[in-house]
Amino acid sequence: MRIAHLSDSHINLKYHPQHLPRLRRALEHALERNYADHIIITGDLTSNADARDLRTVRRLFESLGIMKSSKLTVVVGNHDIFGGPHLADDVLSYPGHCQRLDYAEKLAIFQDTFAELFSDTITMSREGYPFLKRVQDVCLMGFNSIAEHSAVKNPVGSNGLITDEAQEQARALSQHHAWRSAGSRIVLLHHHTFRPKDVSHLEVADGFSQSGIAARLEQWTLKLYGKRQLFKFLKFAGVDIVLHGHIHFTGAYLRDGIQCLNGAGAVYPVFRGGGYFYNRIELEGTSRECSAIRVDKKVIVPIPENNTVVMANR
Repeated sequence: MRIAHLSDSHINLKYHPQHLPRLRRALEHALERNYADHIIITGDLTSNADARDLRTVRRLFESLGIMKSSKLTVVVGNHDIFGGPHLADDVLSYPGHCQRLDYAEKLAIFQDTFAELFSDTITMSREGYPFLKRVQDVCLMGFNSIAEHSAVKNPVGSNGLITDEAQEQARALSQHHAWRSAGSRIVLLHHHTFRPKDVSHLEVADGFSQSGIAARLEQWTLKLYGKRQLFKFLKFAGVDIVLHGHIHFTGAYLRDGIQCLNGAGAVYPVFRGGGYFYNRIELEGTSRECSAIRVDKKVIVPIPENNTVVMANR
């Protein structure tokens, strides 16, 4: 089975009109050039949580013939709920916007827009997360990692949290036959799961590490709370791969013996001069091969067997 993973397309026809053709190009490349059996998108499909933009993304999926659970899996991102500031005047008012919006309503709009993709998931929650989805010999476990607004811990909606309740439900789901009998077990969430030390040694063309960005990623507004507890669960559940986005690059790293792939460089990378990449995961039995695929050129960046980090923006 061949999976293509990308994230953070940030579709917004008003402020980012160029993102829609970029997303189409990445998806067409994955489907037509790399013959992906399944597409996974780990959040921030839209930039401003606009229902019209969500419908635009849905129409794109329909036009490509992938608006079906067997072909596509998505999870929600923080921009799909809270949106984001796009003009200088928005910056000061944005925290108030995050405080006032109806989180449950925004999540429901996202889930309803892509309802077919969740039609055969197994879940114990009314909101639909966490869920299991079996695709051939692969079982996916999807999380909503978007923390609700908090004036102290999540003032602008970009921090993450997988609640204790969600982790308890995930622990129960991990005992399900669909999960236990799978050849590969993959977890999906939006927020990144690395620590600065996991990526501090990177040397990449876009200046990601040279500029000190990697050392500052664990800052107040780009944080997933409770990562240590989460990884205890992931090891308990026998997770093979974690897929996420949130930080805009494409690359891989190892944490606690689990292969983690960030797929947020296919549409809106930090450094666009480095190219646009998505992750390709090839699964056959217990064999797993992960590569970063450049959309605009025939470039494949393999992830080495020793699991040292490979950044695709080379």
